Amino acid sequence: MKRSIFLLSLFGASILYAQENDSIQKEEIKLQEVSIVEKLPITVEKVTDKMLQKKNLGQDIPTLLNSATSVSITSDTGTGIGYSSIKIRGLNEQSINVTLNGIPLNNPESQGVFWVNMPDLVSSTKSMIIQRGVGTSSNGMASFGASVNIESQNPSSVPFVEGNFSFGSFKTQKYTVQAGTGKILNNKLSIDGRFSKIDSDGYVDRSWADLISYDVTALYELNDKTKFRFQNMFGKEQTYQAWSGVDGETLRANRRYNSEGEIKDDSGKIIDFYDNHTDNYKQNHYFLSWLQDFGNNWKSNLTVHYTKGKGYYESYKNKKELKRYKIFGYENEFRNLINREYLDNDFYGFNFEVENQRLNDFKVFFGLSANEYDGDHYGNVLLVKDIEWNNKNFKYYNNRSVKRQLTAYAKVLYQLNKFEFFGDLQYRYVDYDAKYLPNGENDDEKFRPFSDTFNFVNPKAGINYKINSSQVLYASYGISHREPLRNDYVDSKSKPKEEFLQDYELGYRKVGQLSLSANLYYMDYQNQLVATGELNEVGARKRVNSGNSYRRGIELDANYKVIPNHLNIFGNLTLSQNRNINYEEEVWDEKGISSIKNYGKTKISMSPDVISAFGFEAIPFKNVLINLTNKYIGEQYLSNTEPVDGKLDSYLVSDLLIRYSPKVRGIKNLEFSFMINNLFDVEYESNGYYYGKAFYFPQAGINVLGGVSIRL
Repeated sequence: MKRSIFLLSLFGASILYAQENDSIQKEEIKLQEVSIVEKLPITVEKVTDKMLQKKNLGQDIPTLLNSATSVSITSDTGTGIGYSSIKIRGLNEQSINVTLNGIPLNNPESQGVFWVNMPDLVSSTKSMIIQRGVGTSSNGMASFGASVNIESQNPSSVPFVEGNFSFGSFKTQKYTVQAGTGKILNNKLSIDGRFSKIDSDGYVDRSWADLISYDVTALYELNDKTKFRFQNMFGKEQTYQAWSGVDGETLRANRRYNSEGEIKDDSGKIIDFYDNHTDNYKQNHYFLSWLQDFGNNWKSNLTVHYTKGKGYYESYKNKKELKRYKIFGYENEFRNLINREYLDNDFYGFNFEVENQRLNDFKVFFGLSANEYDGDHYGNVLLVKDIEWNNKNFKYYNNRSVKRQLTAYAKVLYQLNKFEFFGDLQYRYVDYDAKYLPNGENDDEKFRPFSDTFNFVNPKAGINYKINSSQVLYASYGISHREPLRNDYVDSKSKPKEEFLQDYELGYRKVGQLSLSANLYYMDYQNQLVATGELNEVGARKRVNSGNSYRRGIELDANYKVIPNHLNIFGNLTLSQNRNINYEEEVWDEKGISSIKNYGKTKISMSPDVISAFGFEAIPFKNVLINLTNKYIGEQYLSNTEPVDGKLDSYLVSDLLIRYSPKVRGIKNLEFSFMINNLFDVEYESNGYYYGKAFYFPQAGINVLGGVSIRL
């Protein structure tokens, strides 16, 4: 089947080539303004707003980035709406530094990015820069395999009103309304606003999502030298939990089964499902920036930020020991109950950046940022079966984490004839303290206090050699350190160690009618924290230090404009090896005595050796665009121990997009979109875990999304 899909792509491309017509209305594929990051000797890829918006029919950012190099994605719901995540080079968001206009989006404790808390963020996005490897220094958590730098749109200089509406399989609906004032107050102030509502039932049973967001951005241009920018981005999500996946037997019988929310009787028989077995969270971001041009090419950007987050999981639990929930007087009793686990946090700080890109033959950049995260974690019980429970506000655990970070960096790019030399030095200070709070019955079963302080120095260096105006050779070396996550402390019986990475990159870039990039990478890890294959009780992966390990490979990316502005053929391929050199696990016997079990050299879990995307984009008729994208992911082990029964099979999935953009008098832009996801109805699983046996997260078969966008 893989061969047939590939031939179908080439056959379709040849037909479209033959249908060239000089009168065709084309979608121009223009060269975007090149940012400084794209010029550095690092492995980088830019995703423009046009690339994102043409597929923006309600799915999360990971799904929209699926065709990028070395990217693999998964979705708990199976549709890309709700809880979704992205991996780059086999590393998930916990190892990817994600920023919005330079402000960290990673949760400081989990270091993950919860895209579900920022519904329809892509509608406010101008571009994304994906840096693979250590990359260049940025604010926030350490880049331990990749960075994703999101740049949001500035307010429009002209008034507009825009609506985007889409509908599709699994009762998916997306409603987005945007408007802008244009320049007002003597052309000094411009304001844009967006409101979005996304609903979907999900492919997996009861994996529905109810998502709301808004974004307000104001730009005040005092003069040519001084600008102030304010942005308020809000997201609210309620989703039915779908974190458990299905075992192999259930997968064969009912791929869509969801065990979350099961209500069982005393005999263990499932009699119903709890309607409110949900995840609920609100997140409100505030950013205020002062952009200043001091003259002589010196510029600065000072941003202060504050994010408020609050939410909870509500869960139905079957036959849980009441002692664990501090319900005393019922010794050794197990009952069904309903509980909530809360997270209430504040994240605030500032970023300050100064640059001069025309300092003789130098480009210099300086950055300083400081932030603090205060997170309260607590839980209470709402109901206990067959017991009169009136103490709903009682906190059976109550603790707080405070994490302070300070980052300073300096970068320089020096040009000498055809050579450019790059240097980057970053200092990161992390102080992490987690402790019990009063008014809670805490014990080590739920949480153990911990405290750690880290001082990291991360140097990076690289060199560009400009073969000519369109071709560059580059090489770089970088070091990164990273502190453990909260769950690494909580889930492990021994203290986790900090991680250390040395990253080597060697690459080639060419732009033009045929654009090419190729690079070799070697990422050498010490004490890399890798997923064991098990999940904790809220669906997060348990991790352990794996000693020495590495990720190495070759990445190829090509884009050929067969007929410039009419037909593009594109493709990328990653061939890699991801290995633990001497993998060990700490195991405990029935008496609680630990020992070390050595597995030798093994494949790192959830890290495919082959990742590829290929397809074409063309305009066969006036105002019509067709895009066919095929995604291939190689097999993956669910555990570092390479269990025979714990592996995800390889899969190849195709998505087809058709877009029609008629010209209508009085309307600035009108577009109709139709997307067929998983065109050939492939049954596949994109994620899983291993806990004595394999569990899988199945993805949707063939499904459709259709939408209309109108701008006045």
